Parts: sequence; C-alpha cells; structure tokens
Amino acid sequence: MAKPVDTDPLRRVAALTAVVCLVVGAGVAVVLAGAAGPGAAVWVRTAALGASVLLVGLGTLEWLGASPSVRLIGGAAAVWLAAGIATVWLDTAERTGASPWRVTVGDFADAWSGRPADAIAVACAGAVLVWALGRLGERIVSPVLAVAGAAAVGLTAVAISGHATVHALGPVVVGAHALAAAWWCGALAALAVTVRGRAGWATALPRYSDFALWAVVVLAVTGVVAAVVNLGLGDGAGVSVLWDTGYGRVVLAKAAALVALIGLAAVHRRRWVPRAQSHRARADESLRRAAVEVAVMAVALGLAAGLAATAPGV
Repeated sequence: MAKPVDTDPLRRVAALTAVVCLVVGAGVAVVLAGAAGPGAAVWVRTAALGASVLLVGLGTLEWLGASPSVRLIGGAAAVWLAAGIATVWLDTAERTGASPWRVTVGDFADAWSGRPADAIAVACAGAVLVWALGRLGERIVSPVLAVAGAAAVGLTAVAISGHATVHALGPVVVGAHALAAAWWCGALAALAVTVRGRAGWATALPRYSDFALWAVVVLAVTGVVAAVVNLGLGDGAGVSVLWDTGYGRVVLAKAAALVALIGLAAVHRRRWVPRAQSHRARADESLRRAAVEVAVMAVALGLAAGLAATAPGV
C-alpha cells in the first residue's frame, strides 16, 4: 500500500502564493489606474476582500461534502475585522489630510456615520469571529452556513457601495457579480486548505465543478453589464475609454484575468475533475492544480479590489 503523501508543506506554499498574487493584483490595479486609482487603504481593503471571500467558501464547504476548520474560520474573521477597521482609519487619514498616526479618535468615530457599508462589513466580521470562538468553546451550535451568510452580507454591502450605485442597475448587478466571484474563488480556496486524500477530492471536487459552472455564467454576464454601465458605453462613450481611462485599463486587466481563469477552469473541468472523481488523481496533484487556479483567482480579486476604489471616467 502506497504511503500517503504529506501535502501540508505544499498547502502552506499555496496559501502564501495566493496572498502574494492578491497583493500583485491590487498593485497592478494601482499602476494602471494612475491618478484615478485607489489610495493607501487599497492594501487593507484587499486583505478584507480576500478574507471575506475565503469565509464564503469555508461556510459552504458542507455543501461539497467537506468540513471546514473552525480555527481557520476564526483566523480569517480576525483578519477581516482588523482590515475592515484599518480601511476606515486610513480613508479617514486621507480625507482629513493627516498622517494615519495623527487621526483623532473623534475623526475616526465620525467617519463611521458616513460609511454604513464598512460598518456592516465590520459587524459581520465580528459576528463570524464570535461564532468561531463560541464553536471552539462548544457554546454555539448554529450551522457553519451562518458563516457564509455573514460573509456574503458583509462583502456585498461593500461591493454595492462603490461607484456603480449611481446607476439604477448598479446594486443588483454588482451584488450578483460579487457573490458569484466570492463563492467561485472562495470555495476552491477553501477546498485547497481543507481537503485531504484522494477520497476527499473525489467527493468534493465534482460537486464544486457543477456549482462553479453557474457561478461563472453569472460572473461573466454581470461583469460585462457592470463594465458597460460604469464606462458609459451604453450612453455613447467610445471604446477608447477602455485604454484612455484608468478605470478602463483596470477593467481590461480584470477581463484578461477572468478569460485566463475561465480557460484554466475549463481545462481542469475536462481533465482534472474526471481523474479526481475516479480516484486516479493523487492528493498532491489535486492540490497543485487547485493552487494554480486559486493563484490566478487571487490576481483577479486583487484587481477587483483596486477597481472598486477607482473612479470611472477618469
């Protein structure tokens, strides 16, 4: 009988790679957006997005036949909570023209009244952290799906509070886009850090693949609609806005990442999923394939975080 492969070192490398790719995506967005781009808070906002996306995936793992780590849920919630608070703090510093170290408690407290979306996200992060602590202490018995629900509410609130809300279709389109992306990326990332052994991948991956197909359809359609609306292409603007404006350049980069990601996912659906389902794919092979796809997803999420803080038409 073959000795089980220790995938923990590979899992740690994959997690670090995903974090680096998330930062790289946000950095590319900052460079492409130029003067229209996000401020210093984009880095912590990117961390908040990454943590909330992972929580959406962890919270839905039971649908896929896997069990998430409560400690990992608690850690991701803590990152989301800290990053959400830091986002408001840095934005307050930028708005007041002060150094982050000189922001007063009064200015910080006043900032929350004008940022209901960030307040909702921080509240949701806190709720997930309380859930994790309660589950570890065996004082909370609510299902793990509550984690996905709280994460979905928090990240959707932040997503629809951006520039797209000036349009009638904005909240619906952006909200659907954010949720589809969060589950597609978050669920695969959650599988990568959770599933062990051929049997685990044979159970969870085919289920994920079936749901992922619909998530990609929603993601692609809503992404096109959001880009057309925000760039004014439906109101007579020329296609040159795609390369003449910072927002347009980030949209192009995000679209390129999405096309590459869909192509990779299609290859995996045709080759990897059947191998995993029939127990022919080793655990380390499945983890490597998942890690590559998650890395590309992380770049796209970083671009999305930068896009959300970039002014359209500039």
